[in-house]
Parts: sequence; structure tokens; C-alpha cells
Amino acid sequence: MARMGAELRRQDFVEATVKVIAEHGVANATTRRIAAAAGCPLASLHYVFHTKDDLFYAVYESLFNLPHQALEEVPAGTTAAETTAGVLRQLIAWIIRHPDAARAQNELFFWAMRNDPEMANKIYSVALEATEQALERATGLHRENAVLKAASRLLIQLVDGLIIAWSAHGDLARLQAETETACKALALLVAND
Repeated sequence: MARMGAELRRQDFVEATVKVIAEHGVANATTRRIAAAAGCPLASLHYVFHTKDDLFYAVYESLFNLPHQALEEVPAGTTAAETTAGVLRQLIAWIIRHPDAARAQNELFFWAMRNDPEMANKIYSVALEATEQALERATGLHRENAVLKAASRLLIQLVDGLIIAWSAHGDLARLQAETETACKALALLVAND
């Protein structure tokens, strides 16, 4: 049997954890269930990730990076307000294509808030920093700009709220209509700079 490198194994465990969390929730994402979903021995999981918290943080980091990669493709609008609304649309489009990843990301964040507030704070700080960078790149607004900072925080809140609402109602047309309403609100904030 060929030996698999720790980095490749790590990715297998991350992907399996996303599936398990999306299907069963964080509380039921046991290391035994995750190892089985990855098709790997439990000992391998414990070798690659020393603690379950380490695994969950690695999952969150990988999930967070995926939607932000989609932001590289946001076309610039004619104004910063239009471009900012486009960023929100792009993130929701990514979520529609990857519902398990979006569900797992939210589950992990709520788990972290209850079990490790310091980790939750770190996760939010990383998300805010990446969102500010993406909006700065997309709009040309400077990071010191108060509107860019407010728009970044609002963007995160809107995405999280839209994911939660969609998870509850499951109606794609409703999600898209709610996204357009959120885009208008976000664009108004940026346009009032």
C-alpha cells in the first residue's frame, strides 16, 4: 500500500469533516465518524491533528478561503457601491454552489462561540481582515476609510444572515430575492460616503 503524505491526508480529513458537520452538526462530528468518512484509520486522524479543535480550526480556515477565492472574479462596477453589491452577489453565488461548506462554516463558528470564544474572535478577525482586503481591491477604497470598514462588517453580517435564513427555508428563489434586497442596503451604505 502506498504511503500518503500528511498534507494530502490532512486535506482528506478537512473535506470529510465538512461533510460530517454539514450532515450531522458539530456536536455529532466525532473523530471516529470523520475518519470513517475520510476512509482513513482513526490513528491517522490523531497523528495529523493532535486535537479536535485543531481539526475544526483547519476546517474553518479552509472554508473561509474558498469563498474569498471567488472574489478574485468580481467584475468592477461603475461605482464602489455597485462593486460592493457585486461582491455580496458573488459570495452568495458561491454559497449556492457549495451549501455543505456554507452550513459547516456557520456550524463551526457557532460551536466556537460556545466552546472557545477566543477562537471565535480569531475567526471573526480573520474574516474581517480578508473582507476588507477584498473590498479594497474591488472598489479602490482605502482600508482606513470608515465606509469600507462599515461595509466589510455589514457584508459579513449579511452573508451570515442569508446563509441562516436559506438553511431554514431552503427556497433558492427567496434567497436570491433576499440577496438583492441586501445588495441594495449595502450599496446605499457605500454610496453615502
